Amino acid sequence: MDYTPNTDSDRESMLKEIGVHDIMDLFKDIPEDLILKSPLRIPDQLSEFELIRELEKISKKNKKLLSFLGGGNYNHHIPSTVNAVTSRGEFSTAYTPYQPEISQGTLQAIFEYQSMICELTGMDVSNASMYDGATSLAESMILASRIKGKKQVLVSQAVNPFYREVLKTYARANEIRIVEIDVKDGLTSDFETEGSSAIIIQSPNFFGLIENLDEIRKKTEDILLITSTTEPLSWAMLKPFSEYDVDIVTAEGQSFGNPMNFGGPGLGIIATKNAYVRQIPGRLAGETVDIHGNRSFALTLCTREQHIRRERATSNICTNEGLCMLAAAVYLVTYGKNLRRLAQLNNQLAVYFAGKLNQIEGIDMVFDKPFFNEFVVRIRKDILSKLSDIEIGVSLENYYPDLKDCYLICCTEMTPKEDIDRVLHEITQ
Repeated sequence: MDYTPNTDSDRESMLKEIGVHDIMDLFKDIPEDLILKSPLRIPDQLSEFELIRELEKISKKNKKLLSFLGGGNYNHHIPSTVNAVTSRGEFSTAYTPYQPEISQGTLQAIFEYQSMICELTGMDVSNASMYDGATSLAESMILASRIKGKKQVLVSQAVNPFYREVLKTYARANEIRIVEIDVKDGLTSDFETEGSSAIIIQSPNFFGLIENLDEIRKKTEDILLITSTTEPLSWAMLKPFSEYDVDIVTAEGQSFGNPMNFGGPGLGIIATKNAYVRQIPGRLAGETVDIHGNRSFALTLCTREQHIRRERATSNICTNEGLCMLAAAVYLVTYGKNLRRLAQLNNQLAVYFAGKLNQIEGIDMVFDKPFFNEFVVRIRKDILSKLSDIEIGVSLENYYPDLKDCYLICCTEMTPKEDIDRVLHEITQ
């Protein structure tokens, strides 16, 4: 927002309308000791011109690095069609599609998006309106506990560490016990399913490796199998999850047409079997015909809506997330069948980089398993010091202490072969 639209008289009028004498009355639930009693010690305000000039001066201190960071947020090219469509006024004004007669464009976009997610995953139904990949996964954990009536969930340690923290937060509030499964050679290891409602597996996992879902499914016939994906572009290359009899598929949809935005907002994806359609949170748009027989769209299910279902709502922290969903829909339509070629390009770049790095003394591949566009290497410190202007990858030591000096390296179409060769050249000098 470029300016403050409310005058003092506007604020006084609004406070009077809602029966509040002072704006601080709106914050009475906040403990007194947390409320500032005096202004912060910050410089005086600047004019708009002075502020812009100061920010431009600060921005010039930024150093543009060549980045191979991944780990849950991915740098992909966004076609110009995405911004052209998502910036249209029809979409920016129709935020919540409660009135189908005036929200046909938004409802159709949701319907088309859900259809494409089902096609990519092979699942029966997909929803809209989830915040991000982590909260979608947490909602699925609650869903599984509700379906199975058991308060224990198995979670692989190869699931993104940040996602696991979100799971723990949700689990505490819902009195769910999380049992973490060990990882061996980068893949989910042995586990026992007794007393559990579900098992949560990320594939490709946090190390970029493809989990053996066939074997995991054989061991989990009595519980629900939930998958998480942070890089859904992999779906264009890998077998659909339905072929592994996965019950619930969750993902972060940021890679589909949404910029990284310093970590958010994201796009939460849930797709599931038809048997659980009335249990999933969020919104589902359906296709129908109007009284004249014309193709039209409506909200078929709103299982999360507090205003309708109240205490029986499946979730109380969903949002429309319509703009991110729309961007994903436009992105997928733009690429169409070429999405597979894009996924192959990402994979080929990663395989090329990993192969070259593995030939350099002082750099070793940590896991000898199939991966998509991320892989883990151990890098000797003297080699790492040569890469001062390169973000080579995510340091894993903070999340996995046994992976000292190990880095998760990611390749996308935004790190072409020329950039990879530049890194290799700097390392070998």
